[in-house]
Order: sequence, then C-alpha cells, then structure tokens
Amino acid sequence: MPTYDIAPARDRAASAKAPRGRSLLVTGSLLATLFAGIVACNPDNALKIPQPDNVTSTSINSLASLPALLAGAQSAFQIAYSGAGDEGNGGHEGYINLTGLFTDEMVSMETFPTRISIDGRVALGTNVTLKGFFIDLTSARAIADKADAAYNQFAPDSVGHGVALALGGYTYIMLAEGFCEGVPVSTLNANGSITYGQPLTREQLLEIAVERFDSAITVATTDGDAITLNLARVGLGRTLLDSNDYAAAAAAVAAVPTGFLYNVGASTNSAVENNGIWQYTFGELGFSVSDNEGTNGLTFTDTLTPANNDPRIPVFNTGAPGVDRTLGPFIQQLLYPAQTTPIPLATYTEAQLIIAENLLKTGGGWLATLNALRTTVPGLAPLVDPGTPAAEQNLLFHERAFWMYLTGHREGDLRRLIRQYGRTALEVFPIGIDANGIPYGSDVNFEVSQDEDNNPNFHGCLNRSA
Repeated sequence: MPTYDIAPARDRAASAKAPRGRSLLVTGSLLATLFAGIVACNPDNALKIPQPDNVTSTSINSLASLPALLAGAQSAFQIAYSGAGDEGNGGHEGYINLTGLFTDEMVSMETFPTRISIDGRVALGTNVTLKGFFIDLTSARAIADKADAAYNQFAPDSVGHGVALALGGYTYIMLAEGFCEGVPVSTLNANGSITYGQPLTREQLLEIAVERFDSAITVATTDGDAITLNLARVGLGRTLLDSNDYAAAAAAVAAVPTGFLYNVGASTNSAVENNGIWQYTFGELGFSVSDNEGTNGLTFTDTLTPANNDPRIPVFNTGAPGVDRTLGPFIQQLLYPAQTTPIPLATYTEAQLIIAENLLKTGGGWLATLNALRTTVPGLAPLVDPGTPAAEQNLLFHERAFWMYLTGHREGDLRRLIRQYGRTALEVFPIGIDANGIPYGSDVNFEVSQDEDNNPNFHGCLNRSA
C-alpha cells in the first residue's frame, strides 16, 4: 500500500545530519519568520542538498534554506489541518475539529463558550477560537506560498517543491470550503512588510488551488515523485468537485492507485505536536461523536442500538459525561486513539468517491464503485439503488460522510449539497435546539476573523451563503 507520513518535527530534526537530505534543525529566529514550528519532509523524498545544522532568518533566501522552509510549511499545515494540544504555544483545534463541531460530525460537551457557539452554528469573526484557527490556517497558507517562491528561485524541479505546492493547494481548499466569500490573501515580504491582499471569492480561492495542484503534478511528474503526484491528483479532484466540474474531477483522480494513503503525522515530543483530534476527544473529553445531531444529522454513532454502529467509525461509549460534567454519555471516536495516530489527508477511497459522484451525474456505474469500496470492510453489506435521484444523492453523500469521517470533508460536502444539488441549509445542517439547550444559528460557514480588520482592503465577508 503506497503511504506517506508527514512526520512530526522533532523526530526528523533529531536526524538532521543523516545522509539523505533530511530536515534541518530550525532556530527560533527562523520560526518567527515562518510564523510557525517545524514538521519536516519524509527522508526518503527529501531534497538532497548540503545543509548546515541551523538556518537563521539571515540565510532564509538561499538554496540551503529550502528544507527548513518546507519543514515550516509542513508543521504549520499539521496544526491548521488536524489541530494540536497546548494552546498557549500555538496548538489550536484545527480544521477537522472545528468543521466537525460546526456540522453533524461531533457535538460539544465542552465548557468553552466559543466552541459551544461553533457547535451551535454561530461562527462569527469575533469568536476567539475561530481567530486562533484563522491565524493557523493563513500562516500555513503563507508559509507554503513562501516555500513555493523559494523553490521556484533555487530548485524548481525538486521533490520538495511539489510537496510545498500540494500542501499550499490544500490550505486554499480549506479557506474556500470553511469560510465565507471574501477571504483576503496577503503576502509577507522579505523585508518584513505586508502586502495586503484583496478579498477573494470561493471560486478565486479554488482557482489558486487548481494552479497549485497543477504545478505540483508537473513537478512530481518531472522528478518521478509518485507520492506527491497522487496527493496533488486527489487535491485537484476535490477542488474541481467544489467547482461543480465533476467530469474533470473524476479525470484528475482516475490514476490514483489502489491503497494510496497520504497521512499527516503526530508526535508525543510536545503537546503542540499531538494529534489534535485525540487531544479534544481523549485528552479533554470535549468533542463527542454525534448521533443524529440537530434532528437531521447522520447517525455517526447509534447510542440506543450500538450493534447498528457502522464499522467505519469505531467508538467507545464512556457512559459518563464530557468535560462539562453535564452532557453525556460522551462517545469517544476510536479512529485516532493515540497522540501519535496519523491523520489521512488524501486517499484512494476519496478518489473513488469522486469518480462515483461523476458516475452518478452521468448515470452509470456509481453504485458498483461504492460497493467495491465496501467490500474492503468486513460487515458492510452491498448497497441497493434507492431508486430516486434525491435518494441516490443522499446515499452517495452518506457514504462520503462515513468513509471520510473526521478528515475535514463534511463542511465542504454540506455546502455543496446546498450550492450544487439545490438543498437548503435547513435540510443538511443541524437545526432546532442543540445539546447545550441553545437554538442553532443559521451560519453555513465561518466568518473571516476580525483580526483581518487591519487589512484596509477587507470590509467583512462578501456574503455568507453556501
């Protein structure tokens, strides 16, 4: 099975002098320049260049700095995507946790009012939790873009360049799927000044993501990096699906091989390197697996009849309340049972689901594609065509939800159901009264952080529609 792990920072930094161009030990001055800590590249796919023990901000614009720039990009991406522990040192909830709360994947049994608000579909730019996440995500985007620029200058056809481009593409996907339209994309210049960006629409963000993935595919094809090639193919397919181009999306992922898996790693070296989903479901007992949240959410766990639980989402019923000591029972997800459990970013399964969705649009083979995936998990019976277009769509999105539970896809899927399939927000997002006794809000995306008010080009979301 072809797999790839973005390993945790210090695991690779400790082996910086190994002979295969492994990651650098990066000093605090460089971290300040990059906005974030380090996660270095897979040593088998790392750029082979001479490297010093340390790279500082004074030598960042050089060939020798490229592994450190890539390390910073990977570290920032890890935190933005999967979250981390230790909020005091830059570990926040991450995209998977926050979109899981905002949709029907998880329910807050927390004491933090900002997380409870997100669970209740009120996602304002003043929300401190969202502010922290927005900083993490925009930092990951900016560092990936900076790494891309440096590779373009010094080593455009290297393996590391393809990785930086692909990870950058995924940050633009998260901005487009998670936030309202009008996200500014600013640039940190070499002299430390900021070029403030203009607010971008969802389609503009997706267009940039397409450019990043296309470039990553070109680089990976040139240097023979099959891992990054397939990472970029899946990212491109996802982006094109968001852009309502099903045929192109299916074509983009058609060559992704069986068993392909690209993981984002985690570590116990420090709390900020922990698997962030583990942090909030095991470490803090804050986010419980949902059971028909908001009356129309999916049954990701069946608390009344556990024997009916889907084997793709293993759970443990603690029989006790969450960290708030009131709500319960707290249901722990078991997909990420340890601080070191890696998190999938791109998979063969996602590629096949993209192909199935195009086949559903064109009228043939979609059910066979879904059933072929189901044969890989014991206990999953074959699906039967429910017969109507709406029911077939429901079935496809149900399969997407269970195959890709807690991988950051649900928010984009619910918004696509509204935007591309004509559903209403009341049909697909949780509604009514939430577990904390508060009426759900009407938001279908996150508002851009209030911190962007320092950007003279930014005047709030262009719109809050799906």
